[in-house]
Amino acid sequence: MSVLVRLALGVLLATAGLVFWGVADADDVTVSSVETAPGRVGLVLTTPDLAADRVEVRAGDVPLTARVTAADRLEADAPDRGVVLVVDTSGSMAGERIATARRAASGYAASVPADVRVGLVAFADTPALLVSPTTDRAALAAALESLRANGNTALYDALPVAVAALDGVSAPRLVVLSDGQDTSSRAGLDAVTGLLAQRSVPADVVALASDDPALGRIAAAGGGRVLPAAEVSDLAGAFAAAARTFTHRTAVEVEVPDALAGRTADLTVVASAGSRSVTATVPVTFAALPAPPAPLPPTWSLELWLLVIGTFSAFLVAAVLLFGLVGRKEPVPLEDRIERYGPRRTRPVAPEQGQVARGALSVTDTLLGGRADAIAARLDLAGMTVGASEWALLRLCGAVVLGVVAALAVGNPWIGGPAGALAAVLGTHLYVGFRIGRRRSAFQDQLPDVLQLVAGSLQSGFSLAQALDAVVRDNTQPAAGEVARALAETRVGVDLTDALDRVADRMACADLRWIVMAVRIQRSVGGNLAEVLLTTVTTMRDRAQTRRQVRALSAEGRLSAYILVALPVVLAGWLLLTRYDYMRPLFTTAIGWVLVVAATVMVGLGALWMRALVRVEV
Repeated sequence: MSVLVRLALGVLLATAGLVFWGVADADDVTVSSVETAPGRVGLVLTTPDLAADRVEVRAGDVPLTARVTAADRLEADAPDRGVVLVVDTSGSMAGERIATARRAASGYAASVPADVRVGLVAFADTPALLVSPTTDRAALAAALESLRANGNTALYDALPVAVAALDGVSAPRLVVLSDGQDTSSRAGLDAVTGLLAQRSVPADVVALASDDPALGRIAAAGGGRVLPAAEVSDLAGAFAAAARTFTHRTAVEVEVPDALAGRTADLTVVASAGSRSVTATVPVTFAALPAPPAPLPPTWSLELWLLVIGTFSAFLVAAVLLFGLVGRKEPVPLEDRIERYGPRRTRPVAPEQGQVARGALSVTDTLLGGRADAIAARLDLAGMTVGASEWALLRLCGAVVLGVVAALAVGNPWIGGPAGALAAVLGTHLYVGFRIGRRRSAFQDQLPDVLQLVAGSLQSGFSLAQALDAVVRDNTQPAAGEVARALAETRVGVDLTDALDRVADRMACADLRWIVMAVRIQRSVGGNLAEVLLTTVTTMRDRAQTRRQVRALSAEGRLSAYILVALPVVLAGWLLLTRYDYMRPLFTTAIGWVLVVAATVMVGLGALWMRALVRVEV
């Protein structure tokens, strides 16, 4: 055979060896403990000689995301595996032999799977159990470093000690290292081989430069094998071959897309370590996705809802009929009796109340208790003629009706009902606040004209009270009504400046407070009050003009602030209505809630900052 032919055959055999070494036989690879759950599959891959550190999984032709998980995911019923290293430390092992044996045994312990418990028995003149089978590789390494070679060989006595150390292990094994014949054991070869066969303990015998037939009998007794090591340098390879007798178990977690939920497919698992890989296929039926929660069924029938709507609509009508057509008149209030002695004004005639209306108002008054006065004062400040009990009854009826309408619109009475009632209560409260603000702003705008009229009256020779009465007769609301209230208080003994102070407090008017202070100073030291008022009017008008000019100049900034603050809110609301699935992670995940809170805080801080920029005090 020529040299080229030999070279070609060598390359071919080497390539075939690499191929068969790189891919394990699929028959030796098993998949077990397959657990399916919505969105995931867990399994355990058992390989004959591969500690996988990465996996690839396909369902048919669809690649799936997979990862190797912790060892506690492995089968709970996996066998308890243990091995005892029986190492010859007789004098013939001294020098390089014992040092190489220590390194080879350490490599063996590092190569076997982590769940395999490894023990150590050393024998020379007598055997000694140095380490009971354990998964603590550090303790084993320390014991191996303590091995020293001297004395004779008691191999047959060491084997029963090693077998006894494996009591309770469901899958026991021995790895025996010896370099010669037994010279000092009390036990015989037949007794040792009989024990191994009886206990079904296979022994892999590493024969270092020895062809003793007793080593072959020891290996054959329990179903082990002889691993020859002609030279000391062959020990590492022999121990590595012994380590490959253990199978490796790898826990794999697979993510399943929603498109595969409920389907059956062949799951192909490719586990790799370095350049080696193994493949296994198992049919799997993926778990179906959980059914979406059913909408809350309506707790009330349609007929009952219609009955509720009709009942509360009738109740609302009864509340509106507070101004009934038949009934006795209420006593004349004290304020009306006082105003009989002041300027004549046309007042709306209070309608008479019916019996049902009076009963409803009586119950409402009882429920309001001490809050009735505060509500009445707020309504009066807003310029509303309705009473406190009437307003509370109207708010209640409106809350009930709007709650029923919202519940029907939403389809869930436990959400729509409270939301509608809350909207009605807040809406009425904001309505009163809006009327109060508008009335105070109108009073502020009318004050210069009122002071101009008072100053003209004073220059004509009228007293301050008479000048204020001229304002009342002019009947420009709300200024005329507030001044009339102050004059009515003076007729029962209240000082005019104190009455005007109360008007300033009601209207939140700082300018009127300064006017009252000027009147008090004029009363104390004298002077021309008309001239003071005219100067004040000029100042107030100039300041009002400046305020309007500032508002005109800052209108663009205020509009920008409104748009920037409203834009994220409006956009979020629109996306919630049209793309709820897109927005759902914001309200169903922890990071989503963090983002919502952060966005709310940032928008609030931005609104405050822009408000400070566009707000100019004049």
